[in-house]
Amino acid sequence: MQAEATRLALGIPHGASLILTHRPDGRIPVLKDFPPADRPNATIVFWTFRAMVGLGLLMIALAGWGLALRRHARLYAARAFLRCAFAMAPAGIVAILMGWMTTEIGRQPWVVYGVLRTADAVSPHPPQELALTLAIFVVVYLVAFGAAPATPCA
Repeated sequence: MQAEATRLALGIPHGASLILTHRPDGRIPVLKDFPPADRPNATIVFWTFRAMVGLGLLMIALAGWGLALRRHARLYAARAFLRCAFAMAPAGIVAILMGWMTTEIGRQPWVVYGVLRTADAVSPHPPQELALTLAIFVVVYLVAFGAAPATPCA
């Protein structure tokens, strides 16, 4: 943090400005634009983000491995896969927590210390969009859990 440098960064040129301003030449304030006392702890945000993305990639790799095993009818016989799947069981929750920490640690000091107004920190989504998203989640989970065969208790 003292050097104010990011090492080993992978980036897409103008990617952040396209996402945040919808223009390739859009101006986005960076940490150096604010006094050091008003900056969030960039080290924590840096590592929690990488932990979240890393766990997500591991979960995708595990799913691909499982799909390959399933196609060869070896899903339930591959002990290494089953051990990895068991070890990765809490990965989704941990990734969610890392994402939450990335968001809140990176944003909250700005709101608390008056650098950012609370109204500006809230996502500007109308209730209809939120209701649609919730309905989609409910339908997807009903389909996913309804598709699983019921196993009788012995």
